[in-house]
Amino acid sequence: MKPTDDITEIIASLKELSGAGVCYYDLKNFFHYYRYGVRSNQGHYCRLCEETRALPGGRTHCERSDREEAVALAQQYRVPFFFECHMGMRELVIPLMHSDMLIGILFIGQCRIEGEDMHRAIAQRAQQLGGDPEKFAALYDALPLLTHANLISVGKILQLFFDVQILNNTLLVPIETGEGEPLAHRIRKYIETNFWHYITPGKIAESFFVNASYASRIFSREYGITITEYLHRVRISRAKTLLTATSAPISSIAINSGFTNANYFTRVFRKNTGMNPGQYRKLHQSGK
Repeated sequence: MKPTDDITEIIASLKELSGAGVCYYDLKNFFHYYRYGVRSNQGHYCRLCEETRALPGGRTHCERSDREEAVALAQQYRVPFFFECHMGMRELVIPLMHSDMLIGILFIGQCRIEGEDMHRAIAQRAQQLGGDPEKFAALYDALPLLTHANLISVGKILQLFFDVQILNNTLLVPIETGEGEPLAHRIRKYIETNFWHYITPGKIAESFFVNASYASRIFSREYGITITEYLHRVRISRAKTLLTATSAPISSIAINSGFTNANYFTRVFRKNTGMNPGQYRKLHQSGK
């Protein structure tokens, strides 16, 4: 079986199992997927995306969003990240690396995401391109409803698959949490590994099958701060690295540091550092 056939088969299986759309951009023709692969896997072909491209200037905006903006961010992040296209659709992007070179990217999404309502944003952006806002709101409603966790699970499978196909590497092994370790230590490791996901103290407690107040009490006793404070500390640390090491937009850094939106990120960042993200970037990228 050719690599292109293997890629087509796993993408088709994951699409069917999860309901998520999967697009593979073979940027360096590593597998010659544009020649031998399936067209429906090589771009965004849900009804909303197709109708967007049919609008005046829509195709240009889509090409710029996928081929330029997402690729530029993938070259900087080099790890999975969430990306918002020009229409407001959020997807998980998996950069595919080989010998420190970005050779491809995977988009996982083309869906509604639980907890997010993009009706207004999509209707407004469609109207700006000359489209019918009600029609595009309805197209958005017709998309499958998934969670961030669904997209991340699909991403993990594809990441492992492509690691083997591209790098011929040993499969990554999840970090051991150590069942015999104190609960507070296991929670800390969990936060440090999963901070960029949409986790909360309640969800963290659920992962260890304990009551949220009990988990918080144990953690605070061990480390002297709350779970939320530590989660913010880890996320802000990641954001500082991205602010100084990349030119990624602040809204993108917010999402990929684990914050639900840029405004909340800015408030937490200012509370922890005494300045907003833009000021921090300017100060540290200027070498002062």
